[in-house]
Amino acid sequence: MHSNLALRLLAFAVALFLSSPALTAPPATAVELWDYRVEPGDTLIALQARLLRPGARWEDLQKLNRIAKPSRLRSGSVLRIPLTLLRAEPVDAEVIHSRGEVFVERAGGMREPLSATVALRAGDTVSTGAQSSLSLRFVDGSTLLLGPQSRLRIDRHSRLGGEGSTDTQLRLDAGALETHVVPAKPAPRFELRTPVVNLGVRGTDLRSRVDGVSVLTEVLQGRVVVGEQALDAGFGTVATAAGVQRPQPLPAAPSLAALPSLVERLPLQLAFAAVSDAARYRAQLLDSATPPALLLDSIFDKPLAVWPDDLPDGRYELRVRAANRDGIEGLATHQAFTLKARPEPPFLLKPRAGEKLSQETVVFAWSRYPGAERYKLQVALTPDFAPPLVVDRRDLTDSEFSATLPPGEYHWRAATVLAGGDSGPWGETQVLTREPPPPPAPAAQPPEAGDAGVLLRWGKVPLPGMRYQVQVADEPSFAAPLVDETTEVAERLLSKPSPGLYYVRVRSISPDGRTGAYGQPQTVEVPSSSRWWLWLLPLLLLL
Repeated sequence: MHSNLALRLLAFAVALFLSSPALTAPPATAVELWDYRVEPGDTLIALQARLLRPGARWEDLQKLNRIAKPSRLRSGSVLRIPLTLLRAEPVDAEVIHSRGEVFVERAGGMREPLSATVALRAGDTVSTGAQSSLSLRFVDGSTLLLGPQSRLRIDRHSRLGGEGSTDTQLRLDAGALETHVVPAKPAPRFELRTPVVNLGVRGTDLRSRVDGVSVLTEVLQGRVVVGEQALDAGFGTVATAAGVQRPQPLPAAPSLAALPSLVERLPLQLAFAAVSDAARYRAQLLDSATPPALLLDSIFDKPLAVWPDDLPDGRYELRVRAANRDGIEGLATHQAFTLKARPEPPFLLKPRAGEKLSQETVVFAWSRYPGAERYKLQVALTPDFAPPLVVDRRDLTDSEFSATLPPGEYHWRAATVLAGGDSGPWGETQVLTREPPPPPAPAAQPPEAGDAGVLLRWGKVPLPGMRYQVQVADEPSFAAPLVDETTEVAERLLSKPSPGLYYVRVRSISPDGRTGAYGQPQTVEVPSSSRWWLWLLPLLLLL
């Protein structure tokens, strides 16, 4: 009899123990809970009708919260409700910005271009082409940036309980995304699934990429659960079919201190500081919108972003981050700059780059720019165009300008100005050298007469490689010279010239072909005497 009583008491104790609300209610650590603040007049029965999904019972809330009287809730108290019990109301995601080739596939529908006015809902799949991007905003304010060559499906997007928390589940099959999940109370349910691993997100800034058979995840703020691996802010990891690697610290952010605030050249070539142990760099170009839209997204092996795209002038932001050998990308550096590359500068025609000129007057010429109202021209003695400038004209309507320059080295450039004063950047600088003419030939020496004729001689210029041009004519204009020769020796034989008056002049030629000025012509009179070599030769070689 005592044994039967003991068994009955034990059975009663077990039943009482198992029916305890603390055991029947889901543990707070195992079930996500939403904290609802009780308002005047609330009852559990009324809250079931207003907040809970069909089939959910208010009795479960009573047990979980250990409420004695379901019809009498204390105003201002907190009621814990499992998210799994809340009613889910499907909501749309908003397209903030799309660029390039962006498509949407409705459930059971055809693939079609995505319009910025289209709202996305559960079951929709979006995809992006090369150098294309898409920005989305979810109902709780969380945002997502989908990069080039990506494919994302919205599995779920709901408001829970008709108010408060949200439930979002996405699947990234290819490409990359960046998300900013807005922290809230109760915390939204935000889950990202990939072909390799699932990610649970709680109020965080997250980057994730599907790279072949690997999924790379980087956390900038908050915490993410990658499979069963917790990943805190400042860490990244790589997941494969074999498992999730241990977290790694994110690489340091590159410095963009050398980036100019004004860029005046296309294609873009933007240099930044190298990061120790970086294997490559991801550089992104964004516009100045709020939030900014992704325009270009590229990987570079060196700390230099080069984009050939013909971008319009405007305000941009460069975003750069380094990647380690495993492909984990680090903290990003942002730097804004202005692109003003138009109207393009004209092409410089003459003088040619590096040309050496001996003439005193230099003619500068450039191409005509369509629609140009005028041009700017600067000539300087230094490559930085420090004042004082030799030429500084901003009112040239022609595409040519002449200036008298003394010997020296000069730097020159030109720019285009459109109607209304819209001035473009200066073009590339070219260098010219205004060289002095070659030295004149030294004074002539007395001629020598002999049986072969008359030998004219002049002194040599004391520079290697010099040549001389000698002309002999029977009239002072030298329009049709009888002799016009270039020689490397400082003499010329006139073979028994006929009687008459002759004019002779000489000039020097430098090794690079530059010519000096002719000296004052000298006259030679050959008499008709039988002794022809008895003539008068006034040598005047004025140089």
